[in-house]
Amino acid sequence: MTTVNEKTPDRFGKANLTMSEPSTPLSAAPEDSRKNDTDRGTFSLGQRLRHPRTLISFGLAIAIIVFAVRSLDIDLLETWQYMRSANPWLLGTGLIVFYLTFPLRALRWRMLLINAGVPVEDGRRSWASFPALIEYIYLSWFANCIVPAKLGDAYRGYLLKQNGNVSFSATFGTIFAERLLDMIGLFSLLVLSGLLTFGPQMPEGTQIVFGFGSLLVIIIISGLIGMRWLGPQIRWFIPRRLHRVYGNFEHSALTSFAPAILPRLFVLTAAIWTLEGFRLWFVIQSLDHTGLNLTLAAIIFVALSSSLLTALPITPAGLGVVEGTITVVLTLFGIAASLGSAVTLLDRLINFWSIVIFGFILYLFSRRK
Repeated sequence: MTTVNEKTPDRFGKANLTMSEPSTPLSAAPEDSRKNDTDRGTFSLGQRLRHPRTLISFGLAIAIIVFAVRSLDIDLLETWQYMRSANPWLLGTGLIVFYLTFPLRALRWRMLLINAGVPVEDGRRSWASFPALIEYIYLSWFANCIVPAKLGDAYRGYLLKQNGNVSFSATFGTIFAERLLDMIGLFSLLVLSGLLTFGPQMPEGTQIVFGFGSLLVIIIISGLIGMRWLGPQIRWFIPRRLHRVYGNFEHSALTSFAPAILPRLFVLTAAIWTLEGFRLWFVIQSLDHTGLNLTLAAIIFVALSSSLLTALPITPAGLGVVEGTITVVLTLFGIAASLGSAVTLLDRLINFWSIVIFGFILYLFSRRK
């Protein structure tokens, strides 16, 4: 069994727990061997939220928003009037469409976990049930919205480890594999929608989006290839005491992609990002009376650009960067800055602020946090 040492709870209602790591990959290790742990660490959202780095990231986000408002000459009163006039039923539909992605993400993650040998096949166990996996994912998104550097991904691995006594590094390997699927699917649909919208001559303002997306895809694929072909060389550079931990991670990341389930993984990934596009479509339809007229391909391009920029680790969930950049992208379609900012803020109410609010409530009452 994995050992957990409790310490004094922090103000955020969460005990600062010490994590321990199995010494061999889960797919090959018997239950008793998981008592020998090698990797130790702590994860407390309360402490992370109060960390100076987090406070600096929120300050940076505010500075970016102020800069965007001034440089784009956004009329905040006009933006507010646009937001007030939005159709609440269509906004609610956009919210529902967005939240439909979480069961799909949980189903995909469960497939990756099973493939990697993490013992979640028996859904009757409360920590491995389908609702539990949805909860882990949602809490990790909440963490990403309140702390920078995408620490929510590590928090998700920690949650599964704490509740299921499974390897943190092996679980994190499946999350790495999931991120690779997301980046390939998101970037492919982004390029396709961009070509359908702009043709081969992409506007200059879209370069930052495509450049950042290309960089992320290259980094993640290079990491996977490096693990596949340069495993011994990588072990040479890391301390010997971390070899087993790295082995768990490498084994899990590489075995997540079984050829038999790849088609289903790609279908689920495409469905997730298509729903992300339709989320923004309903937001724009809620402002149809304002004269907004964008093609579905253009809307999907803007929505996926927003999702891509949330990967920026400098602010929580790309706060500030997303709002400013997406407003600029919308102006490329001839949309006034004030109306574009209204669209952006309404969309962020769904994919950022709703997670902050509902995630905080879930965090307070969750038994799995």
